[in-house]
Amino acid sequence: TRNTDKNFSFKDVFLKGLAPDGGLFVPKKIPIYNDSKLNELKKLSYNQLAAKIILDFCGNEFNEDELIGLIDSSYKNFRVKNVISIKKLRNINLLELFHGPTLAFKDIAMQVIGNMYDIILKKNNSKINIVVATSGDTGAAAIDAMKNKKNIKIFVLHPYKKISEIQRKFMTTVDSNNVFNLAINGNFDECQKFVKLMFSDKDFSSTINMSGVNSINWSRIIIQVVYYFFSYFQVA
Repeated sequence: TRNTDKNFSFKDVFLKGLAPDGGLFVPKKIPIYNDSKLNELKKLSYNQLAAKIILDFCGNEFNEDELIGLIDSSYKNFRVKNVISIKKLRNINLLELFHGPTLAFKDIAMQVIGNMYDIILKKNNSKINIVVATSGDTGAAAIDAMKNKKNIKIFVLHPYKKISEIQRKFMTTVDSNNVFNLAINGNFDECQKFVKLMFSDKDFSSTINMSGVNSINWSRIIIQVVYYFFSYFQVA
């Protein structure tokens, strides 16, 4: 958003999270789907649709078969067949996004991101430290997606006694050596400020190979785009 002359690969954008100048990563080009393409996509299951749409943004990093396997693995523990569910309430369609492991819409992107990290880090034989600020949902979803992954350590900052008991338990009862929970005396904004300060300290963030999965991570947007398409095809 701050320098359109700079270009990065999907892998760089994915691993960095935040742009080096403090701005946000945005796509150079957004694909436009014509009517015949939409007719093709509307026949697909949620997982198949996810593979087609996500591939348009990261085809230089994953091939289609790799992506299909990754997505199937990411959504195998969701409680409904097609990841999301639509319920009719009189003349309103309600899109349910809470069928993942931690009951938050964030599971939909985070489970895929966890597996993407796994593959990219193995391919490049590297390790990463993920730092996340949370008011409850993001931390729980990120921990569930990243737990027990060999090349990742995840550090989650949450405001002490300012999240719900169930959110705290989702985060702090995960028995995994790569998960670190930090309760901060303050509010969510202060947790987020710490994370931004760490990102802006270039020496520190590059030394620890730091990455972030808050909503600043562009890949979360790509993955969440899918349920807008899928729900449109269900109701249109």
